[in-house]
Amino acid sequence: MPISELPRRVVLSRKGFDGGTGFAPSPILSDGTMFSLPIPDRAGTVSYGDLFFGGHSFGKLVIDLKTKRLAEGKVKRPLTAHDRAHLDPDLICALRNRKSGWRPAYGQCGKDATILRQHQVGKGDLFLFFGWFRQCELVEEAYRYIVGAPDIHVIFGYLRVGEVMRLSFDPVPDWAFDHPHLHGTARKADTGNTLFVASDILGLPNSDGLPGAGAFTRFTQQLQLTDPGKIRSCWRLPKWFYPVSGTSSLSSHEKRDRWRIEENSCLLQSVARGQEFVLDVARFPEVITWAAYLIRDGLNVSGKYRG
Repeated sequence: MPISELPRRVVLSRKGFDGGTGFAPSPILSDGTMFSLPIPDRAGTVSYGDLFFGGHSFGKLVIDLKTKRLAEGKVKRPLTAHDRAHLDPDLICALRNRKSGWRPAYGQCGKDATILRQHQVGKGDLFLFFGWFRQCELVEEAYRYIVGAPDIHVIFGYLRVGEVMRLSFDPVPDWAFDHPHLHGTARKADTGNTLFVASDILGLPNSDGLPGAGAFTRFTQQLQLTDPGKIRSCWRLPKWFYPVSGTSSLSSHEKRDRWRIEENSCLLQSVARGQEFVLDVARFPEVITWAAYLIRDGLNVSGKYRG
């Protein structure tokens, strides 16, 4: 598929620390800087202490924030800078040393890879990555969650698929061997272990010059899925998301009682489990304009959304 064509599917993909792995939200710092903290992975090729961005050490972030959660009884043990991380999706070149030819990539295996195959997610399609975040601050040189700050779901990055590698069958370039889906349980999971590699350019309307993948390192209200004042799984979305014909909807959210129409938007009670939620562009063409706006906003590129 030429990248000049529009995606056929847009996937909302849940990633980073969550209630089952990591047991803590990723941070939004007082200046708006945000980072998605990758989940722990004993077979990972990189440690938290190896990851730096914008003057912030991921090693220090996980030590401070997990120690706080340990004191609150929310986790069983703290993380250290030496713990290994599952850096996936891998979107920011500057996070660590890279091999020549590195490209942003995202891996999936097991039942979630099966879901993506069943929906025929492939070359040309678009992932929007979201996760659990909470506001933090530096107190006496230590990162701390702000007392009373809400837990929210936030979109933190994107990837337009330029190439799909089935890791049990396809040749893998040298730069990709650092990716966690080439190691540990992900490597051995099943023949569906898949790497989605970013296209060179985004190729959406009004996105000239934007790269095919990236991370949003500064929080904006537009990137927040959670309806302000509600629990993080209650999302406020554009009105056109509402499923009006048959059972067509965001996948895993077909039950109509999860949705409620409001004047200019709709509310969705998102599912507690699951990682890959797929929207068919043919049935919801408005998603392309919405996604392009979110990406421009996340990358601090001017433009207004008219949904």
